[in-house]
Order: sequence, then C-alpha cells, then structure tokens
Amino acid sequence: MDKWTELRTAYKLAKLGTLSATAQEIGIHRSTVMRHINVLEESLGVVLFQRNDKGYIPTEAGLDVMRLGEVTDSHFSQLSSRLQSKEQDLQGNLTITSVGEMVDLLMPLIKQYQTQHPGMLVNLIGDLRNFNLEYGEADIAIRVGEKPTTPDNIVLPFFTTEFVFYAHKSYIEEYGLPDKSNLQEHRFLALGDRPLHFDWNEWIYNHIPDQNIVLIASSQQILNQAMLSGCGIGAMPRILASKFEDIIEISTPENWQISTWILVHRDMFNMPKIREFLSILKLWRK
Repeated sequence: MDKWTELRTAYKLAKLGTLSATAQEIGIHRSTVMRHINVLEESLGVVLFQRNDKGYIPTEAGLDVMRLGEVTDSHFSQLSSRLQSKEQDLQGNLTITSVGEMVDLLMPLIKQYQTQHPGMLVNLIGDLRNFNLEYGEADIAIRVGEKPTTPDNIVLPFFTTEFVFYAHKSYIEEYGLPDKSNLQEHRFLALGDRPLHFDWNEWIYNHIPDQNIVLIASSQQILNQAMLSGCGIGAMPRILASKFEDIIEISTPENWQISTWILVHRDMFNMPKIREFLSILKLWRK
C-alpha cells in the first residue's frame, strides 16, 4: 500500500481533531483532508474516525494509525537531526578526479581539508579520463586545458601554470648542461599518452629523436621520479618545482602555459562537503 500522504493526514487529524486545524497544519484544503481520510479508510477497509459535532474522534484503528504516525514522525525527526549533524561534522566520502600533474599540488590541500574535517575520507583518482560528475563518478574534477563547456557543470578557474624542462644535478654531472643548441642530443622523458593540451609532451615527440626519448611513462608522477633520479630531462609545472632543491631549470624553447579548472555538477555544488573543499581551493588561489 502506497499511502504515505494519506497516513500522514490521518495522523495529524487524530492528533488535532478537526479538519480546519489539520488543513492549516499540513497546508492543504479541508476537502483534501477529507478525501485523504476516505481514500485511506477505503484502502484499509476500516473506519478510522467517528464524526460528531466536536470533530473527529479516532476509532481503535484510528488510534493504531496515530501511534504509527507518532513513531514515523519521531524517526523522521531523528533522521533529520542525524543528517544535519553529519553535514555539520562532515562525515563521509569526497571523490576528486584530477590529472596526475596536479596530484603533488593537491595533497597539501587535501591534508588541510582532512585536518579540519577528520571524519571525511578522500578518494583521489589520478586519471586523464573525464569522469562523469552527473552520474556521481566524482564530486569534484580538476581538469587542464581549454575551459570545459559541459552544460550541467559549474566551471571555476583554478590557476594557470607554466610547464618547464628540468634536469637533476646528477644528470647534468653525467651528461652536461643542456641548452637550446643541443637539446636534441640529450635524454628526454615523455608521457606515453599524448593529450593535445600537453604541448610540452608533443614538442618532445616532434623535436627529439626517437632514440633520445629514453623513458615513456603513464603518469606525471613517474616522470617526476625518473627526472629526480637523473634518468633524463622532464617537464614539470613551475609552481611545483620549488619543492625540489637539486633540479636545474633548462631553457625551454617555447612558453607552455596550461590553465586548470574546477568542475562541480550544479546539483552538488551546495553540498557542505564540496563547499568546504572549494573554500580551501579558493584560499589557495589567493
């Protein structure tokens, strides 16, 4: 029996005793209250109320409905309190998807988020694939390149960074300091995937001889580790390079600026767990 609306009306009528008071409490017309009671009595096959000039007196069956309504109303009130408490305490999961290049930058921000909200589990997915926010594959997406135009997502600017070539001191000690005149003679590290918005990666494939591309990786983290190990020259966002003391910036033949964007589905934008993380991102941008 799908009669939740009618049960609620019967509970209120049993509690308040008159059509007028019930209609005002629920926000419906007196005739609608009467119709709900008639539908429910017909569905249950019992009389729920005795009508008299003083109002509506619940029968034994009506009292059962009233007790059910009290329990249900109490459970809903407790549920509301629990949900509000969870929102205030921010307990649950937050899923963030980002290209691997942003992971090193995001980690301190995630740590700050979890310090402020220790009940939150963060699921960070480093992947080039565009996860579908509409279907809940992720709560927040960090994307790079041209501004996304998906209609159901709110798109916020994050920051613009420059990719620059770097080499570790141990590489330079072994192979010498590269410059624009001899870059093609040096050892380079590249991503195996070739996203169009990674211009620096395309430059390597288009200008460096195949035999000098000595390592191809599936993620930026692997490239960074290879570069820090002295395996070759790799590209890194300038904003992250200051973390590493023993790397040297190599003169880059072109200016590779990449914009980054924050995406949140419009239906999820006002969720407290998302708003809190966005506020940390916003403060970081300043």
